[in-house]
Amino acid sequence: MNLLGVGAFLSRPAEARNPLFRDLGRLSVFVFGVLAATGALLALYYRPSPEAAFKSLVDITNNATFGWYVRSLHRVAGHVLVALVGLYVVRGYFKRYFLGPRGRTAWRISVGFAFVCLAFLLTGESLPWNQHAYWQTVVNTNLVGDVPVVGGRMADAARGGDTVSGATLVRLYAIHALVLPWIAIGLIVMAGKARKRGDLA
Repeated sequence: MNLLGVGAFLSRPAEARNPLFRDLGRLSVFVFGVLAATGALLALYYRPSPEAAFKSLVDITNNATFGWYVRSLHRVAGHVLVALVGLYVVRGYFKRYFLGPRGRTAWRISVGFAFVCLAFLLTGESLPWNQHAYWQTVVNTNLVGDVPVVGGRMADAARGGDTVSGATLVRLYAIHALVLPWIAIGLIVMAGKARKRGDLA
């Protein structure tokens, strides 16, 4: 007896699936969506000030409903996104997409998105504003300052001056929550249009 068509569903032939490495772009967009959703929830409770930043994260973890889960998911998804985009860039490099006229679009978008993902990770590390986050911010801004030509100006813009201070936290939070998401969305839209044209693999 065929109950509600279950037998027909189970007996249908399996559809051919793409290998995992062909789905890295879609997986990256999905994980970015998870980050956007969890980041929006965290932003409801997070307070970007030197005095309240760490306490607000403690409140999120201990007092907000499922706050520990949302915060952990946001943190893990951030690292997963960097890994997925990194694999996508490596795949594009070994397939030599940047050598073909159509593949250059894919290569530029993926490299740009990889830098945005790294920026997400670096700015996010500073947001707890505890001792570890503070000194990590000092190290990261010093590394940015070593970039030739524009490094000094970029580091001063991120720090809000010559040294890491409370102004640095506010700027990094603004970059993390307001600037980088729009850049990432713009790159995703560009990637979607390029895929329709057949420029993305």
